[in-house]
Amino acid sequence: MMSQNTGYKPEPTPAENTASTPEEAENTDDTLRVSEEETAAPVPEKKTTEEVRQGHTGDHVRYILMFSTVGILAVFAVLLALYLF
Repeated sequence: MMSQNTGYKPEPTPAENTASTPEEAENTDDTLRVSEEETAAPVPEKKTTEEVRQGHTGDHVRYILMFSTVGILAVFAVLLALYLF
């Protein structure tokens, strides 16, 4: 029988719990610190207020919403017809 990976990670033993660097020593269960270099964008984006307010358009979202709504209504109609007849 093959074992499945359930994502369970046992509690670390005191020997495993020691940090090898000062940065690792700062990161505890209740606090996690990430350096600025890890999160900073390589090139800062310059956007106007109007560009920031605009949402993502495209991907044919209106058609997806329309066909999904029509599909759900069709499923409900079939279920209603099966229930009544």
